[in-house]
Amino acid sequence: MTDPSWRESDLHDRFRDHGLEVPDSVVIPSGDDMAMLRPEAFGDGILIAADQVVVGRHVVEDADPEAIGRKAVLRNLSDVAAMAARPVATVATATLDPTRSRAWAERLHAGLHRTAREFEAPLVGGDLAIHDRPHGPTVVSVTILATPANDDGRVLTRRGAKVGDLLAVTGRLGGSLEPGGGGRHLDFPPRVGVGIGLEKVLGADLHAMIDLSDGLGLDARRLATASELAIRIDVDRVPITQGKDWRAAVEDGEDYELLFATSAAPPSEIDGVPVTVIGEFIAGSHGRVDLLGLEHPQRIDGMGWDHTTPRSSGREES
Repeated sequence: MTDPSWRESDLHDRFRDHGLEVPDSVVIPSGDDMAMLRPEAFGDGILIAADQVVVGRHVVEDADPEAIGRKAVLRNLSDVAAMAARPVATVATATLDPTRSRAWAERLHAGLHRTAREFEAPLVGGDLAIHDRPHGPTVVSVTILATPANDDGRVLTRRGAKVGDLLAVTGRLGGSLEPGGGGRHLDFPPRVGVGIGLEKVLGADLHAMIDLSDGLGLDARRLATASELAIRIDVDRVPITQGKDWRAAVEDGEDYELLFATSAAPPSEIDGVPVTVIGEFIAGSHGRVDLLGLEHPQRIDGMGWDHTTPRSSGREES
């Protein structure tokens, strides 16, 4: 049954008050039927992305609600980073289990609101619903608006890699889902500044990019498939989190690092984040990704996290 100590309208009032804390780029903030942003906020175009966090699927049932809200925004910001774009505004919706308390809902909102403000993408609207299924799934969905960061309006996509391009990655991979608090998937630094920095340094030599949310194997396959190429990766060059092995680096997912194709050698770091060349693009079966340097070469384009596989339960342990 729904907690009788609070009403949905009470939360709407509270969220509306917080929504007034917005920059001048927002003409009409949260609290109306729609928000309105000044047109100059979008520069040369509008990019739109959406993602969600399902409690019990992407995070454990007893996860801190503020952390849930934060993750819901961060994973969208990671998509912005992959496009070498700059976030502008955020909209969020949530469907709550009716047994959630008002305090729980307020902490969820705090995670959404504070994280969006931190990255200059204020929460400008959304919706709240409470379903009638006790202990049913709580779902938090976030939509983010962004604009190209490059002066000429260029954004990066997954397409554009060429034969001979280098495959490079930021940060370290593996262990993001480690149980007992060792994992970082609830609170990670989205590489927005790094994506913009890579585009500025490499320019036209930066051909394609993706963020690593489902594992190096699957996401490398997506880059290769988009450009109708294959990829070879050297296992000895993959930057693996200390204490983890190559399988964790390849298939754990939720690293939220950037994987990209470049025809020029990238800098060794951007904004203090290490950048490592791990392989190359080659002609071959579209989407094929081979990991070399093992006793036997390993095909890894099928390795990673997929919602339709039993392995999804691994995220509930993190």
